[in-house]
Amino acid sequence: MVVVFRRRTPLRLLRPQQAGLPQEGRVPVSGRTVPRPSDHGTDQTPGAVSLADVALVVVVATASLVGFIERAKQALDTEDAPLHFLGLDRLGAGLTLVACAALLWRRSFPGWVLLVATLAAVAGNVAGYPPAPLPYAVVVAAFTVGQRWSLAASTVALVPALLAMAVSAFARFGTGVDDEVLTEVLAILAAWALGRQYRLGRIRTRLLEERTRLLEQQAHHLTLEQSTVAALAAAQERATIARELHDVVANDVGVIVAQAGAARRREQQLVGHGSAEVLASIESLGREALTDMRRLVGVLRSIGDDVSAREPGLDRLEHLVAKLAATGTDVRLVVTGDRRPLSSTVELNAYRIVQESLTNAMKHASGSPVRVVVDFGPEQLHLMVRDLGWSAASEPTRPAQPTEPTSGNGLLGMRQRVDLLGGVLRTGPAADGGFVVDCVLPVPAREVAHDGAGADR
Repeated sequence: MVVVFRRRTPLRLLRPQQAGLPQEGRVPVSGRTVPRPSDHGTDQTPGAVSLADVALVVVVATASLVGFIERAKQALDTEDAPLHFLGLDRLGAGLTLVACAALLWRRSFPGWVLLVATLAAVAGNVAGYPPAPLPYAVVVAAFTVGQRWSLAASTVALVPALLAMAVSAFARFGTGVDDEVLTEVLAILAAWALGRQYRLGRIRTRLLEERTRLLEQQAHHLTLEQSTVAALAAAQERATIARELHDVVANDVGVIVAQAGAARRREQQLVGHGSAEVLASIESLGREALTDMRRLVGVLRSIGDDVSAREPGLDRLEHLVAKLAATGTDVRLVVTGDRRPLSSTVELNAYRIVQESLTNAMKHASGSPVRVVVDFGPEQLHLMVRDLGWSAASEPTRPAQPTEPTSGNGLLGMRQRVDLLGGVLRTGPAADGGFVVDCVLPVPAREVAHDGAGADR
């Protein structure tokens, strides 16, 4: 007999895929059921033989032949007469070697190997050969079936094998070999149970490895999500800071530039008159811009502080208009409706929208009269800032420029603020000239409720 085998490491554990364990439905993991890991797709070619299998066959064949010879020398005393077994001959040796040689393919065809080993044992009983003290080939085959097959399949394969061996032994030799038959049955059942335990241990290990892998993937995904959220939060914070810096610095510096221009023109017309007052106003505005800058930096450094209490609100509109009026611009503020404190978010964004609108008016329609209307409605806040354009400017000799401001951070920042509050913003040239910024901001019901004093807080 020629045996073809692949050289492998003799004593190595097979991978979970190489164990050949079939799927057995679903198993519970962490309070829920998940599919049992698949054991198909092994890298072992069907029918291939390993060096470990060859070594196992040699050991089992040797032990089986030695046990056969020792058993054949004995004679059992029965009620009828002494029972003499057939000695080892070619047929007996052939049946033993066939059962052992079949173990070479026990990993690929465990069911067929168990069938061949069982048939060889039954044939030996029928021919009159002694029952083996330990049917090594059948024991190894039962272990392999329990290891590689499911509980139902291995049970269906094992029970007929046990019955066939027991019935054939009792039918040929009677009850005189009941101890030998019981030993065979117990040995085969023990081997099958050991194979089942080995199989369940491999499955449990595979499930734990799979669960560990899934947990590692979840941890990796959570880390990526956290880093993404942190990056988005940082980007949003940078955008908010940039918008605040633009609104604060653009307005105050714009007023400073306008007052510097007014001082220059006054000194040209009235030498030495009014220059000190204008320069003092410029110094005051510069200090205010620096204070606002420090406040914004303090927002970044503070943790848990009530920064909103220091943020500007609609109560500073008069001060904002007065700063622009100091440059010589005709600015009028009209407040209508039930003026009351609103939430800090609404007041800050409304103040910044008016501030940016006035900054654009100074930049693109300097000298033009500007009208600011703030209407406190029952459920909304209406803001409108309008200039009359260059046609009404106080400097008729100045060259005309477009009244619509260029699209930049100013209008974009205003639109972002309005979208944040769920309001509506309309900007563009007015029908009768000039430029208008018209904004409506919703006020939640909890902010409009007020007592007899006109406010709820």
